[in-house]
Amino acid sequence: MNTFRKRTTSLAFRKAIMTRLSLDHASRTGERGFSLIELMIASFILGIGVLSVTTMIGTSISRNHSSKNDTVAMAAAEQVMEELKTTLFSSLTVGGSTLQSDGRLLFENPSDGSAYATVNGYFRSITLTNSDEAGQSVTYQVRWNIAAAFNDGTNRLLRITIGARRLPSNQRLPPVQLVFTKAE
Repeated sequence: MNTFRKRTTSLAFRKAIMTRLSLDHASRTGERGFSLIELMIASFILGIGVLSVTTMIGTSISRNHSSKNDTVAMAAAEQVMEELKTTLFSSLTVGGSTLQSDGRLLFENPSDGSAYATVNGYFRSITLTNSDEAGQSVTYQVRWNIAAAFNDGTNRLLRITIGARRLPSNQRLPPVQLVFTKAE
């Protein structure tokens, strides 16, 4: 029986050594943990994700600035609109700033970008204090055009187009526009 015990002990001992050797071999061949290539690929994917989020934040800030500009420009245009609504119909004269064929007011010449001259009595500069991100004053130019929309001799209807834009002009911040009609 002693011989049997020695054989089973040596068999168990051999199995333990083989298991230990196979684990050491597995760790040396890269079967456990991350390889350098896997780590580089994961870092690359993470970098793309961070870059995408950073780009979205930049776009969001830009859109927020543009939206704020549109809101303030619209408020300046609405201020002029309210004044024109309260003006007597007989005091309103057809004319004003240049309109494109699609009805939009032109602030600049589309071909060369030069500013169109303002028409006396049909424009106003409105300066707002502390309206910029840095707490500085910002000036908006408001222009308008009054056109006859309907005239049958008895009834008259005027179409009034008002546009506003931030000065100095910026192609990234286009002008806003309001249109309303006024009946006699």
